Amino acid sequence: MELDLLAEAEFRTAPNMKQKVLSAAKLFNEAQKGTNLALAQFREAMSTSDFPILLSKGFEVEAIQAQKDAVKEYEAFAIEKKVPDFRPKKLRDLFGNTEFDPVGEGEEYKADTLDELEVEYKVGKFGRRFGYTWELALSGDFTDMADFPRRLGNGATERSNRNVFETFVSETGPRADFFAAVDNKPLSPENLQAAVESFALKEDHRGDLVDTTGLVLLVPPSMQIEANRIINADVLKLKVTEGNKETTTEMQNPFRGLVTVQVAKWLVKIDKSDKRAKTWYLLANKSSDHPAVIHSQLIGHENVDIRTKRDQGNRVGGGEIPFEEGSYLDDTIDFRGRSVDGAAKGLVDADGKALVAYASTGS
Repeated sequence: MELDLLAEAEFRTAPNMKQKVLSAAKLFNEAQKGTNLALAQFREAMSTSDFPILLSKGFEVEAIQAQKDAVKEYEAFAIEKKVPDFRPKKLRDLFGNTEFDPVGEGEEYKADTLDELEVEYKVGKFGRRFGYTWELALSGDFTDMADFPRRLGNGATERSNRNVFETFVSETGPRADFFAAVDNKPLSPENLQAAVESFALKEDHRGDLVDTTGLVLLVPPSMQIEANRIINADVLKLKVTEGNKETTTEMQNPFRGLVTVQVAKWLVKIDKSDKRAKTWYLLANKSSDHPAVIHSQLIGHENVDIRTKRDQGNRVGGGEIPFEEGSYLDDTIDFRGRSVDGAAKGLVDADGKALVAYASTGS
């Protein structure tokens, strides 16, 4: 009877793959409501060869949306690059020296070369498996299973966050191999101004002044109010010291339009030092000519990928074992999520330190 019902089921009769996937998801959603008919149909559908695949595709669509919706705390400052495979790729300067040279009458134009920077970026493979157990199939409680797409989508984005932030943050604080120096000044208008000015005369590998037209003030949640108070104020009072004399000057906020605030929980998820609550960072934004961090993805594999496995085996006396009884090894039906992702330092100086990057532990 149930097999007859499945023969007419919408996930089988739908005119195209999209409708079939939507129908599989609809049947799963009906089963979550716990009605006897829906549970019976779902269990029977899980024993077929096509339904688990369609359901996995539905999960993948949901997971991709969850991945897009999840907070990417690096979005403001990490430039996006894509690679064709897993081999390291070098960051290239596509323009070389952009200033034209004078050309005399009858003289050849001077040739320019593409500068290949000694900065490499690549991607790695990451993932997680979730099991739909035989016991879960018997119970009819599909709450955990319904949460797979969100978990897998969020998991892919959180991996991206970790990869990016671990390029410049370690368990002990700002990474010494990323920053030219790590300061110990608290966040204040004066110290933020000094940080901005520290980039003023820096030059890149071509002898050009670094681009400081867009900067990101990166702070942990504990400093969110303080950072926004400084950046969003209309007027700031700045202390100016000349010799032994200190004066206070009131001026229009010089950081408005120049510096934006990004609050990032990943700063304190990685940094386990006793100074993490007051450590702040100033990085070039992603549109800068000298971005501090690169986030890399594999072409054609930018979204989370979900698959399921069928290896329930056969009965000793012959005959197939229903899919819902799970794997030969552990009675589970596996749903696996995979993402491909990477991160690296961006534009660096001669010592391999990020050009437009400042960090202070706040004390």
